[in-house]
Amino acid sequence: MLHTNFQRLLLLVPLLLSACSGSTGPDGPPSPKTAKIGGVLLIDGQPAPIGFIELKLYPKGREPKPEENIPMCLVGLDGRYTFSSYRDGDGAEPGEYVLTMEYLKIGGPGELIGPDKFLNNFNSPTNEDPRFQVKVVDETSGEIPTIDIKMSELKQKPPHPFASSKWKR
Repeated sequence: MLHTNFQRLLLLVPLLLSACSGSTGPDGPPSPKTAKIGGVLLIDGQPAPIGFIELKLYPKGREPKPEENIPMCLVGLDGRYTFSSYRDGDGAEPGEYVLTMEYLKIGGPGELIGPDKFLNNFNSPTNEDPRFQVKVVDETSGEIPTIDIKMSELKQKPPHPFASSKWKR
C-alpha cells in the first residue's frame, strides 16, 4: 500500500510543479511575433570587436515602460549582430526603434562596465541620426545598413540615463 501511494505521489509531482510555474507549456507563454533584425558594425572600416559592444533597440518617440522588453545583442564575428527579444536571435517586434550602442569593457564574469568608449555618442534613445533609426516590418527578416563609426570624429557627451553605469551594469 505504501508503495502504491508513493507511486501516486511521484505521478503528481510534475503536475504540481507545472501548476506552480505559471507557464502554459514547457517554454512558458507564447512570445509576441518578432522579425529577425541585425546588421554589421564597423569601427574605422574594420569589424567591431566581439562581445564588447552592446546594442539595444528602444521604442522610437517614447520612453520604454518599466516592464517592457528591450531587444538587445552583442557584436559577434565579423562585426555582425542579431537582436534578441524573447529567445536568442529572434529579433524584435514590428515597430519603429532607435538603435543605441555602447562600447564597454569586461568588469567580471558576464559583466560589461563603462565608461563608454564611444564617448556616449550613441547611448541615447533620443538619437535622431538616420543611421540609428530602425523599422521592423511584419514578421519578415530585416537587415540594418552597415554602420561604420569613425572614432576620431567622436566628441565626449554626457551619458543618457539609460546608459550603463561607469561602475556597474
